[in-house]
Amino acid sequence: MDNGEPRCIAFGGLRVDDAIAAAVLRVVEPAAIQAALQAQQQEAQQRDQVREALTRDLEAARFAAARAFRQYDASDPHNRLVTAELELRWNRALERVAAVQARIDTHDAQRPVPVAATSNDFRTLAEDLEVAWTDPATDARLKKRIVRTLLQEVIADIDAPAGEIILVLHWVGGIHTELRLPRRRRGERNSTAIEVVEAVRALVRIANDNLIAGLHNAIN
Repeated sequence: MDNGEPRCIAFGGLRVDDAIAAAVLRVVEPAAIQAALQAQQQEAQQRDQVREALTRDLEAARFAAARAFRQYDASDPHNRLVTAELELRWNRALERVAAVQARIDTHDAQRPVPVAATSNDFRTLAEDLEVAWTDPATDARLKKRIVRTLLQEVIADIDAPAGEIILVLHWVGGIHTELRLPRRRRGERNSTAIEVVEAVRALVRIANDNLIAGLHNAIN
């Protein structure tokens, strides 16, 4: 404001937190996990096809090297020009073998470690995670670790004409998704139901703040 620049964007965080939490829970649904496993299998299959092609190249290079050696070995040692040319061809063939073998070694080193887990191992993951996420006793630090495991960053912006909050979620796997949330307008406030207010007034006589907060979170 001192430099005459536009103000920073501002919006309520609770609605955004809920939307991101819902997105995180969606990616661990059984269907999403199954799709991820299938994508991983397809990638592994494609990488195996690359290795098969490299293996064929290696066989061809070894065959060419063996043929070049036979030609060199059968040459007349007194004919130095011919012998030198055949030896040069043999050395080049051996270099080709070494180069292809190096590509195979690099390919194998970059292959991901096979994952033994299957879709059956994740059958109840979505339900268990949702229960843990909504449990008031769950440590907020655990939720943050889960989010950071799945999300690389979240970019927020405001679409003023539409009255929406724009969230771009950058997932760790490289996928980007966009969420649009209605922005609370000026003068609009969240109100607590009178029944909840009365219940809290009754609970303060017999329960501590942590228990009351946990009960309130469980019903909202």
